[in-house]
Amino acid sequence: MNKKIFFLFVTILPILCSCVSIWPQPKTVFSGDEQIVIDPSNFEILAEGAGAVSQILQDRINEYKQLMFPFPTESMKTQDQDSINQLKIIVQSDNEQLVLGVDESYTLSITFSPLAVGEIDSQTIWGAIRGLETFTQLIAYNYSTEDYSISELPITIHDEPHFPWRGILLDTARHFYPIPIIKDFIRSMSFSKFNTFHWHIVDAQSFPLQVNNYPLLSEKGAFCPWCTYSFDQIKDLISFAKGYGIRVVPEIDGPGHDGSFGKGYKDLISNCPIWGEINQNFVTINPTKQLTYDVMTDIWTEFSSVMEDNYLHFGGDEVYTLCWLEDSEIRQWMEDHDMSTKQLEEYYFEKMSHIATSLGKKFVVWNEVFALQNSSLLQNAIIQVWNNGEVLKDIVEAKIQALASFGWYLDQQHPNDKEYYEWMDTWKGMYYNEPTNGIESGEEYILGGEACMWSEQVFPSSLQTRVWPRACAVGERLWSQKDVLDEQDETDRLNKFSCILNQRKIPTSPLSPGFCYTGNNS
Repeated sequence: MNKKIFFLFVTILPILCSCVSIWPQPKTVFSGDEQIVIDPSNFEILAEGAGAVSQILQDRINEYKQLMFPFPTESMKTQDQDSINQLKIIVQSDNEQLVLGVDESYTLSITFSPLAVGEIDSQTIWGAIRGLETFTQLIAYNYSTEDYSISELPITIHDEPHFPWRGILLDTARHFYPIPIIKDFIRSMSFSKFNTFHWHIVDAQSFPLQVNNYPLLSEKGAFCPWCTYSFDQIKDLISFAKGYGIRVVPEIDGPGHDGSFGKGYKDLISNCPIWGEINQNFVTINPTKQLTYDVMTDIWTEFSSVMEDNYLHFGGDEVYTLCWLEDSEIRQWMEDHDMSTKQLEEYYFEKMSHIATSLGKKFVVWNEVFALQNSSLLQNAIIQVWNNGEVLKDIVEAKIQALASFGWYLDQQHPNDKEYYEWMDTWKGMYYNEPTNGIESGEEYILGGEACMWSEQVFPSSLQTRVWPRACAVGERLWSQKDVLDEQDETDRLNKFSCILNQRKIPTSPLSPGFCYTGNNS
């Protein structure tokens, strides 16, 4: 068949389908049934448009060039074959600002006329980076013939996220994670097109954050002298995450889960030895002391000085108010001010909300704060829901912005109502946990959601295998359209993607028996 006839033939045949194995599933895919080889030695990636000058984009291009071709091709010969030798990336904007709701859309096309060329078109570098991940997943390696190819051509992909907030929470208070481990984790998040790293940095068990004006917080509260994070390290981490299109949202939980504050400054916490002995998570901060608000203001001011993002997470879950009632000084203060424990909790969060406003930041809290039903407190809040879908429904019907995390707790044996014989199969329940299900009004107030990796039983060495590939299910649920619900297709694609992560040296787990070529097991 001569080439002129071939070109006409493939422009007629492409159809809308989900036959291309990409994770997360793109919004629309038009593909054919042809295949073409790709020779790493003759392949180049070119950036054009205003965004071509971005160093962030250039860094990702250089990295993806390595990820595209991880294995040797000594025997590969393409002289007598049609091959693709170029990927062109056209980015319209040179704006590198990374904020909630930034345009991450892209169009990816691979055609044959007049030469085989791939092209990614996007408004921003963030869309281009998401498109690079998709293009890389299209490349297949045959370890028998030692060559690379792309199938289902010609192909056109139009893609954009379903939700703007797609995150994972990592708890670094129950176990300490060194900065290089966190960086590796953030990098792995980007491959599933997550865009938010929720850093639950402090909790009852340890206080690893170095606060310059209150050094005893980490000196006494951290697990060990080097188990700490300085703000210079945090600034560097935020910059690193931005390079992968990932925002960093820090959380300092309160007024519950705050026993570690008291290891350095006893006056910061409530005196409730009975409840604290039962469970250290019951120990609350002392909201009657001005020192509490001085410390919190200092912490959040330091965070704001090193971050670009507009969102700060103030916690608010599981506040055990009986701890306040056990403290005679707090009880007296409440009597003097004619306050109940509910009003004292509101008092604390009003102070936190004021801190956020004074720093020009948005106020994020867990869903217990919604239960206070303080309208002035809630009007500018974003509520993260960990309880259940009914709570989410109530929040969005009240026209309050929300994030979903219920059903996406990676530490739990049964993160939702479904039970599975194989622990890894909990990904299925996470996958079908669509945040908008049952929402009759207010769906537009759902910003997205987060999977949560609480670390009571997770070492740094086991972090990645505890998260992947199960969290990939959450990544697709937040990126892809809600009608992507073919379990067999999802299983096949996720198995393949888990292998891709393994090939990228990310420890992950399979979903079923099979073989994953990594170059070290041949």
